[in-house]
Amino acid sequence: MGLFFTNWEGRIRKLRKKWDRTREKVLKRKGTEKQQLLEKLDQIENNLRLLEEKELSRIDRIKVRKEVEIDLEELIDTLNQKEQKS
Repeated sequence: MGLFFTNWEGRIRKLRKKWDRTREKVLKRKGTEKQQLLEKLDQIENNLRLLEEKELSRIDRIKVRKEVEIDLEELIDTLNQKEQKS
């Protein structure tokens, strides 16, 4: 792997980066809300790791990627809502 990545690798890398940034925001939280959000992030990471490490069929890759994207967006929306309440 050189400087150029296939479209698929770039998408997975972008999802990992988004996951990392979200985790950093969650780690700044306190209390039980932090614990709940970290558990959700761990579930998302399992699917993300599956995409990074396993050879999946094209259809399975797309399904898992979409699931990760949707779960991450929901978590980010939850974070933003809680920030606005505070």
